Amino acid sequence: MKPALSIVFFTVASGAGLGLLALLALTDLCPVPLLSPEALARGIALALLLVAAGLASSLLHLANPSNAWRAFARFRTSWLSREAVVAALLFPVAFAYLIAVWSGSAGTARTALATVVCLLAWGLLFCTAMIYASLKPVRQWHTARVPIAFFLLAHASGALLLACAMAAERTVTRGWMLAAVLLFVLALATKLEYWRFVGTRGVTLEAAIGVPHGVAPPRREHTRPRSIAARLLDVGHTKGTFLTDEFVATHPHSTMRAMRAVALIAGFAIPLLWLAASFGIALPVPGGDRPDWRVGAITWIVCMLGLTAERWLFFAEARHTVRLYHGDKTT
Repeated sequence: MKPALSIVFFTVASGAGLGLLALLALTDLCPVPLLSPEALARGIALALLLVAAGLASSLLHLANPSNAWRAFARFRTSWLSREAVVAALLFPVAFAYLIAVWSGSAGTARTALATVVCLLAWGLLFCTAMIYASLKPVRQWHTARVPIAFFLLAHASGALLLACAMAAERTVTRGWMLAAVLLFVLALATKLEYWRFVGTRGVTLEAAIGVPHGVAPPRREHTRPRSIAARLLDVGHTKGTFLTDEFVATHPHSTMRAMRAVALIAGFAIPLLWLAASFGIALPVPGGDRPDWRVGAITWIVCMLGLTAERWLFFAEARHTVRLYHGDKTT
């Protein structure tokens, strides 16, 4: 598939924002506050900014952005429509929650808003992932590994940003650092399993046309004819088309390997190193030793670059079934 940079940025930025927003709401529901009201409000505003920037970027992928309102019209059958509806519900509820936090109000209303915001953030993440996981013609996407990876990567990047905020507030704890490390480890394990799955043999031309074991002539008495493999005789066109531009795009193996290395090092290894190094000095005592939030902020930016490479690969490694009708042996 041809990676669209607008969609790559959308899924990475909005994923980090939604993960951060859900984690902030969960920390607000804890009996012991982990952030001051001012820091919590700033975190919610930053999370909403990331989500809004991602959604705005996704509009660039539309041929006619003025028709974006049509995304709301197919809620019963389209995950894209469900994503649009949940996003439209999230922002007013999140703004109300932000006002409640900023004004210092507490009680049942704030607890209810935090709970609803967390659920809507999770719902929007799931809808975004299911846009791809529901596509049967793309074997690499039509798997439960996709929503699991989206969920874990969003929360891992959000947890890293929240750890930086806690370090700046001098409230970061070893327990939270351990939770962030666990999220990154789970996300890495899921991604490695996904890449293993991507490398397995996929759909063949025979399976695509309904004869998975090949074509055989009529069977004669006392003989068993040999099956004949299907083969492509003609692609039906003499120059590039929309299908070849979007779905039959190929990338050099060296580029794919380089992007995997960037994803592993920048997206996982460097954040894990900072979290692991900070684990030993993270103290809940104000004024005590604490991780350097500036280094953490730089680490988060590097992590986002690594996750951008990971998401670019998510699209570049996807192989639509239509490729079988343009010469590919398998998807």
